[in-house]
Amino acid sequence: MSEQSSTEHREQQQDQPPVPVPVPPGRSLAPLVDAVTAMLDESSQRGADPADPAALNVADIARRAGVSRPTFYKYFKDVPALVRAAALQRMEATFERVPAVELGDTWTIFVRDTFQTLLTDLAERRRFYLSALALNPTDVASDFIRYISHRLLTHSPLGPIIHRGSGPDTAAERAEFLAAGTVWLVQQWLASSTDPLGEVPEMVERLSALLLSSSGATEQEIAAVREAQPAPKRNA
Repeated sequence: MSEQSSTEHREQQQDQPPVPVPVPPGRSLAPLVDAVTAMLDESSQRGADPADPAALNVADIARRAGVSRPTFYKYFKDVPALVRAAALQRMEATFERVPAVELGDTWTIFVRDTFQTLLTDLAERRRFYLSALALNPTDVASDFIRYISHRLLTHSPLGPIIHRGSGPDTAAERAEFLAAGTVWLVQQWLASSTDPLGEVPEMVERLSALLLSSSGATEQEIAAVREAQPAPKRNA
């Protein structure tokens, strides 16, 4: 296989939708995910430190879900694996609320629909997501990166710009690089902000500019985004 065809093959493979967390189907799975989600939400409401999720244990989660410990281990090897599934399910639910954006639509529409919805959800549930990242930083962050990179490539006007880049790296690898930077920036914002909901419009604009300038977009494309009407601020 030639170097060019090998690269094209990698492109086709990496452009596929992200693979969900592999867990067996079963009636006891949903109660476990719901239980740990509720426990993390309640911990957040009490103002518990999201970086100290040690209070979560298999016995309490199984009791809350109404299942046995052996049932827990039928689906998950440990608490971090369950938290990963809960974070991914919540992230999937958020993306389901994002309006479908065709490649012909504008970057401004994509940013408004996708990042406005996503960052608002992250801000409203920031302690949940920070707890999930504290418990399982590698897997949870990887899931988020896969989702964002896939959406950049296949559901945004930035996809063709990323695809037209030259070099030994694939478009999927370039998209993952952009998505990884996005996840890191958003995580730092959630951890340090005193008013994340109030800062959503500012973060939307910041991510828009950073992604565009880092993707290989032309000066005209960048100028068009900067001159676009900013996203409306959330009512107090």
